Amino acid sequence: MKSTWLKYICIASGTLLLASQSFAGAKLTVSDTASINFGGSIRAEVADTDSGDSDSFGASVHSARFYMKAKVTDTIGFQLQTEHSGGDMLMLDSLVKVKVADNMQLWAGRFIPPSDRSNLSGSYNLPTWQYPGVVSRYPIPKKGGRDDGFAIIGSAAGGQLDYSIGMFGGKADAAVPEDTESVSGRVAYSFLAKEGYLTRSTYLGSKDIMTIGYTFMKQSDAFGDETATSDFSASNIDFLLEKNLADGSVATLEAALYDYDEFGSASKEGDATMLSLAYMPEGVFGLGRLQASVRYQEFSPDDSSDDTTRVDVGLTSLIKGHGARVGVYFGDQETGTSSTETIKLGIQLKL
Repeated sequence: MKSTWLKYICIASGTLLLASQSFAGAKLTVSDTASINFGGSIRAEVADTDSGDSDSFGASVHSARFYMKAKVTDTIGFQLQTEHSGGDMLMLDSLVKVKVADNMQLWAGRFIPPSDRSNLSGSYNLPTWQYPGVVSRYPIPKKGGRDDGFAIIGSAAGGQLDYSIGMFGGKADAAVPEDTESVSGRVAYSFLAKEGYLTRSTYLGSKDIMTIGYTFMKQSDAFGDETATSDFSASNIDFLLEKNLADGSVATLEAALYDYDEFGSASKEGDATMLSLAYMPEGVFGLGRLQASVRYQEFSPDDSSDDTTRVDVGLTSLIKGHGARVGVYFGDQETGTSSTETIKLGIQLKL
């Protein structure tokens, strides 16, 4: 086992040394108003998992993406992004963006709907490695937290206030006799630097952030069958504070509260809490700057089912920010008497 881990660590180190010399995604200028950007990303991991009597060890590609972002005119653009799934490639994003006012856009197609910070940030922009799925459990049907629909996305107060609202296909339950749409919205206020619609859970010190956001999502007749149906209704509040300190270090605090009011069954309805802390000391250590992180999640169902908790601890070497990073991560998830512990070596590259 030790020799296998050593082999993967050596491969990771060589890959990231090459990545540190990499460049940003390619840009093709078509005209004064039209351009196309190309890029890609990959997340690979080696995981050692202990779940009671079941143990596993192996390497896998967690994510592999290619994207194209095009600007057709000053007011119209589109975006395509793929993701691998079981050896195949599927469409992750396919949307049109239309500027309808100076601070307002219409997005239509498949994309991330208005939702919590965790989903708007995605796995690529976390201080930890594992997506916080214990608490962030909106039933968004497409891979990567995407859905098909449209949304108005805008800002006010000089860009400090971001807002969005949209209508989407929602959870597709084949047993429900009628198709209904999901409606979701988000409003967030940035007290320091502006963020925009798509967010991050850490900006790695590139700017000081203090933002509080509120999200809601509703869908009628989301669950059930021909005899009876039930709705989905949930909301959450999230907060991010990231500050460059006087000694050159960076401290990050993220917190979120969730209320899953209606979810088809009492075991899925309840409250969830997340608290995440990260610290990046000043200076370069080895390949890059280091960021230590710890995160706690808890979901408490409304019925007598056991609570689920998860603790994640990680140490990340940031060679080129989110564009080239490698880290070691430990996770412990418990539900009642069952427990799963995982140690991972994760590698992430983005162009």
